[in-house]
Amino acid sequence: MDINLTGGSPVVDGLKSAIVKNHLDKMIIAGDIASDYELTLSTLADIESATGTACLFVPGNHDIWNEKHPSMTAWETYAKLKSFHGNLANGPQLLSENWVTIGDIGWYDYAFGSSEYSTKAFDRMKIDNRLWQDKVMAIWEKPTQEIHHYFLNKLETQLKENRRRNVILVIHVLPLRFFTVRPPDHTWRYLNAFLGSPDYGELALKYDVRYVICGHVHYRKQTRINQTEFICNCLNYHNQWIKKDPAEEIAETMKIIEID
Repeated sequence: MDINLTGGSPVVDGLKSAIVKNHLDKMIIAGDIASDYELTLSTLADIESATGTACLFVPGNHDIWNEKHPSMTAWETYAKLKSFHGNLANGPQLLSENWVTIGDIGWYDYAFGSSEYSTKAFDRMKIDNRLWQDKVMAIWEKPTQEIHHYFLNKLETQLKENRRRNVILVIHVLPLRFFTVRPPDHTWRYLNAFLGSPDYGELALKYDVRYVICGHVHYRKQTRINQTEFICNCLNYHNQWIKKDPAEEIAETMKIIEID
């Protein structure tokens, strides 16, 4: 939702209506609700209060940005977001005896970027005059690839512990090259590096995950590999919508998963 929250909440109202209309038991959101953790938390609380439906959520890179809180690190904003009970960063949540939801923000390891660039070049997070804003707004105080492996290892531990259950895996970043900007122009041959990692897709296939839900990009695509369905259904910025009405756009975007 992110910048769609600016100037009112028609998007949130549309989301509430869609939840109620479809009688959803759970609502899963793959991050980037707002570029301010406080607004993210209040929006999630508002949705749950208005609908009576529990939200399951993983932070997006925008949710941990320190734009409104410049003294805070990414770890600190990430920790603040864990105060929301449905944040999957706190651990897996059972949906039924046979189903569990596992998730976290994830991060990127530059693998989706072009091999024409070095790790040092990707570390700058800048091409021409365009700066990838995580460089200045998501300060982990550790190397980017180390952050990626932290989340990858955390998710694998949880998948091992739940391998007897059907899993819905939720990450913010992309798990497949299929979801990156294709075909990439000069700029996106570089910027694709910051969209995710194939490691997450390989992890999902290794543990026969049933569904993988991701976000981060501004379009909608789905694909299936073996028994794993990969879903990238982003709401996008309002100026990228197919429909003009928020409720119609949300109805177009929402993916309903039925489980036993």
